[in-house]
Amino acid sequence: MFGIGWVYPVLLAGIIIVVLFLKMYLNRNWKLYHTSFGQENYFKAVSQLQSDGIKYKVKIPLQFDRERSFNDNTQYDIYVKKDEVHRVSIK
Repeated sequence: MFGIGWVYPVLLAGIIIVVLFLKMYLNRNWKLYHTSFGQENYFKAVSQLQSDGIKYKVKIPLQFDRERSFNDNTQYDIYVKKDEVHRVSIK
């Protein structure tokens, strides 16, 4: 009556939904604080966070137009814990 062909798409969709909810749950205590473009600005922001003793995470969004050039425009999203946002001062 029903073929087994529907099981795999449903299983895949279920796994994707579980992963998305797990990511939301694990990232609920983090807040986007700063977005840097280029390695120089990224290292400046991260060194300031390290000197203040603040925990941080960095995410690099997927970029498809990755051509080598002299101008580094890589985007770095820097997240800090919500309870430490008031301590951060990126200059």
